[in-house]
Amino acid sequence: MAALVSWFWSEKFWFPHGLSWENLKNQENSDVRLPQLNDMHWSIVVGVVFLVVRYLYEKLVVIPVGRYFGVKERRRAKVVPNIILEAAYQKYGLTVNDSVKALVKQTDMSKREVEKWFLHRRQQDIPDSMQKFRECSWHFTFYLSSFIAGIVILWDKPWFWETKYCWKGWPLLNVTMDIHLYYLIELGFYWCLVFTLITDHKRKDFVEMVVHHIVTILLIYFSWTINFIHIGTLVLLVHDAADYWMAAAKMAHYCKMHKLCEGFFVMFCIVWIISRLGIYPARVLYTTTFEVYEYIDRFHAYTLFNGLLYILQLLHIIWTFMIARIALRKVIKGDMKDVRSDTESETD
Repeated sequence: MAALVSWFWSEKFWFPHGLSWENLKNQENSDVRLPQLNDMHWSIVVGVVFLVVRYLYEKLVVIPVGRYFGVKERRRAKVVPNIILEAAYQKYGLTVNDSVKALVKQTDMSKREVEKWFLHRRQQDIPDSMQKFRECSWHFTFYLSSFIAGIVILWDKPWFWETKYCWKGWPLLNVTMDIHLYYLIELGFYWCLVFTLITDHKRKDFVEMVVHHIVTILLIYFSWTINFIHIGTLVLLVHDAADYWMAAAKMAHYCKMHKLCEGFFVMFCIVWIISRLGIYPARVLYTTTFEVYEYIDRFHAYTLFNGLLYILQLLHIIWTFMIARIALRKVIKGDMKDVRSDTESETD
């Protein structure tokens, strides 16, 4: 274990020649505050707190608002627990029809009773409009709040306007308390998203979402560990810019406000293209690929860091094709169905 730890934290990997972990230790008489790895350990606690806040917010605010605007809630038929049928459902899912006869023999139930059990069991896994409205409301609230907070915090920071200040003076880049809290809250929120992956509505881009959350968490930890925080704040801000527009469009859709939904979706498309396909590659990837080497020598950890940033850009391109399909569907059929959603859920 000692050898593994020594290998993982090898200074040859994490730093260019001439620098070491000693360069990132806070000095008693220095006004410069450097990030320490244990500062981010509280992010998991913040993620758990977000779970509680989300539950109370949905119960006390979102559900009453959703009911007021007529968001549909479906009464779910209760399913009597059955170990044999549950095992078959988990194994076969929607293709269980071929095994009905065998299940009838194993459970001493009629064919009609088995089919009815599976019908009700499938309905339990299909989220109703209220469940999806709750999820979107939570995302809308956080992303809008974090984007506004990010603008306020970064507005007077020099690297917000000139990206060269993301690197100039590294590794002795001062971390102010507002940046520390911004990072801690963002990381806590992504932990919260990971915690709720199983319970939230699963879409066809579930794998992409898991990859996105993991890459984002790694980037936040990575950038904090070696004080790439200035560029990290720009990445977070760019990603928060478009998400609340999509959440608002979905909320309007579940409230049957179709014109408002279309307006929000158009705004989402515009902001998405500007932020994810414009600002992110032109400002963020440009400075991490070219401008950085005017101030920092090449080293292994940075290559990995920049590779993770390019994975995010690949995900942006994949999601752009999905967004284009939604827009094309609207133009051709007049329907704004989310192509990421599973067919059964949307039909229901």
